[in-house]
Amino acid sequence: MTAINSSNGSSPTGRLRVLATTDLHMQLLDYDYFANRTDRSIGLIGLADHIAALRNDDGVTTLLCDNGDLIQGNPLADHLAARATAYETHPMIAALNLLQYDAMTLGNHEFDYGVDYLRNTLSKAAFAVVSANISCRDGRTLAAPFTVIKRTIRCNDGVSRPIRIGITGFGPPQIADWGDLGRDGTVRVEDIVTAAQNVVPKMRAAGADLIVALCHSGIGAAEHSPRMENAALPLAAIDGIDALLLGHTHDAFPRAHVASTDHRHGHLHEKPAVMAAFCGKALGWIEIDLQWNGSTWAITNSTARLEHPDTLDRPESVLRHKLRAIAAKPHAATLREIRTPIAKTGVRISSYFATVMPDLSQDVLARAMQDALKSSLAGTEHAALPILAATSSYRSGGRSSVGHYIDIPPGPITLRDVAAIFPFADKCCAIRRSGKQIRLWLERAAAHYNQIHPGQKDQPLINANSVNYNCDAIFGLTYQIDLTQPARFDVDGREIDSNARRIVKLAFQGRRISDTDTFIVAANSFRAKGGGSFPAIDEKDILVTSPHSMRDHLKAYLKNTGRFDASVQPTWSFTPIPKTAAVFSSAPQAQDHLTGPIRHIGPGKDGFAQYRIDF
Repeated sequence: MTAINSSNGSSPTGRLRVLATTDLHMQLLDYDYFANRTDRSIGLIGLADHIAALRNDDGVTTLLCDNGDLIQGNPLADHLAARATAYETHPMIAALNLLQYDAMTLGNHEFDYGVDYLRNTLSKAAFAVVSANISCRDGRTLAAPFTVIKRTIRCNDGVSRPIRIGITGFGPPQIADWGDLGRDGTVRVEDIVTAAQNVVPKMRAAGADLIVALCHSGIGAAEHSPRMENAALPLAAIDGIDALLLGHTHDAFPRAHVASTDHRHGHLHEKPAVMAAFCGKALGWIEIDLQWNGSTWAITNSTARLEHPDTLDRPESVLRHKLRAIAAKPHAATLREIRTPIAKTGVRISSYFATVMPDLSQDVLARAMQDALKSSLAGTEHAALPILAATSSYRSGGRSSVGHYIDIPPGPITLRDVAAIFPFADKCCAIRRSGKQIRLWLERAAAHYNQIHPGQKDQPLINANSVNYNCDAIFGLTYQIDLTQPARFDVDGREIDSNARRIVKLAFQGRRISDTDTFIVAANSFRAKGGGSFPAIDEKDILVTSPHSMRDHLKAYLKNTGRFDASVQPTWSFTPIPKTAAVFSSAPQAQDHLTGPIRHIGPGKDGFAQYRIDF
């Protein structure tokens, strides 16, 4: 569609509104299954009345789309997947049907329970499911490359005129790598930009006046590279795409810290774009002003913004009652399941300082992973090699908000706690790594931190563009992170300084590690296959992939242990820097668990508290 800067004053004009959710991760209700409490800041239910009101605005034509990672991500999702035949229609699909969604695309976590489960789940959708770069190699349709939706635009002269809106979708190419789908030949995933260049002309030929791209991909590098995971910027540069709905990275856009964008209006390459955070924390909202030129539509202006749930305690609407009823039975069953005790802990297990010092919530997972691989490798040629474990924290604040931490007091450990420590369906892998490869792994993880200048106080510790789940620690080693040095990699995994060396004093059982030493590293399959912009491991070095999920191994370890009383292993620390300090955010209640060189400063932004670490 042609974009013009202003109307000539004589041609009729109208408005199209595009609403978007993304990365809902089965968060239909305003209930945090990991914290075992109601949370009105999350859940599709908190957006429902606002969506309905916007859709009922007679003066604006409105589309409603979802951008993927819809059906996996919490214990309710796991309950539904384990009992696929118990519910005629998947509750999340039923909810989207009720809210009259027009289209959705597929995210990477759609595939976590297998293609057959996904296909059956989507079969009840009353809306279009689109993906231009994901296909099944057996030829069976999983999603259409695009759809063209016919609507009318009510113009300022009182006349409603037809418009054909093309909607297509894209998922990260790594979908075929992160699980077994690509290796066993089930799924083929094409490069996002290549697929877009192929499908856009077909959409125009099918009569699309305007094209909306549902892109389950984040805002990464501006320049295209083959199979890039976060391809929003080069995708936006493609001629013919008029608006973009983004996702995958759980970020919020428009957001000021994102580079190469029009922050005020939410544009990428002068095209409106939104990324509506995750778990229903926001609703993406694009408004496109259109001008009718007698035979074609032209864009005269566009804006993008985010709207957030109404968290006030109000009487329930009829719509919200219907959504609760959809999920009532599986929700109640899920609560019974996750409250089941499986072990006890004699120590508090929390994640308030997960990227600032060794973290016990990761430590217990690392122990479970190491224990699982010892059994898997027993009797093989690799049995004598040391087994390490790479973990990161998926619930430690950051973009996930102030309520997203692990805090298990002494007492029972439940299935809910297991799901909080590792919320995904990934498998456990045994990876062969050299000392040099381990060092580079840790250098990549250390991109999470800013460079620290000696002698200065209250410098920001954490790189604002990084996410906590990419800050891996490797248990079984000891090492220091020297933050006076620049980062070797950026947060997208690109090497920016080959001479930089933040990881120092890397040792195993007190002996310095050489580049040629060999280890087994237990890691989740997402990381092993290159997830989070880490290098993908060569297949010959993935020695074992467990048939069981990470959570299954953690649950088995805790059951066998019975009672967990261990203290955190002294794995890593920051290199001392005299008369130097940095600041970071954590939950306000973290001040009740201060340790070592960490001090509470005071309140921070968005409900967080500020803390200082002295080096």
